[in-house]
Amino acid sequence: MRALLLSGGLDSAAIAAWQRPDVCLTVDYGQRPAKGEIAAADSVARELGLRHEIARVDLSALGLGPLAGRAASDLARAPEWWPYRNQMLVTLAGMRFVAEGLTEILLGAIRTDVHADGRAPFLRTVDRLMHLQEGGVRVMAPARHLSALELVRRSGIPRSLLGATFSCHVMEYACGRCRGCEKHQETLARIDGGRARAGTAARASAATGG
Repeated sequence: MRALLLSGGLDSAAIAAWQRPDVCLTVDYGQRPAKGEIAAADSVARELGLRHEIARVDLSALGLGPLAGRAASDLARAPEWWPYRNQMLVTLAGMRFVAEGLTEILLGAIRTDVHADGRAPFLRTVDRLMHLQEGGVRVMAPARHLSALELVRRSGIPRSLLGATFSCHVMEYACGRCRGCEKHQETLARIDGGRARAGTAARASAATGG
């Protein structure tokens, strides 16, 4: 069994379309945008015909940064850092599905991630840590060498489904101003710009008989 941690954002949605996991898990750990993440993840999973589960564990008292409605930590490379979040999410996914024959947990880490728990040293270490324990579960990040734009293109996710994704860090509806919303808007604009240029080139080629 392969389980994907599906936040409802662009990256994890594209991985869902690309990897077709057996189950998707969205975790409400007390983050402010949890309702928006759950709604988006549910839409993505339903459209792709994937099993989707929600786990609720209130860790809001332990969070930092805008996701928790608190000041960012000086330890963080970016303000939205929530201490040891991916470590927690991987553990919860393992706890939930190991009895069902879980073999792999898929993470949405990409090449441009700035936090330590999205980069290669952490990914290798958490994979070893989980594999050492009962069940021998592996942790994989299939997009770790790709940018967000490259991932979307590789995945083949429909543009209509990208419109259902959600990346806000501060609200259950997209605020349009936080780093998550800005990245979301930038990636969609680049996708649409690339498709527009490709369409223009194709029309020009057809007009000249090329």
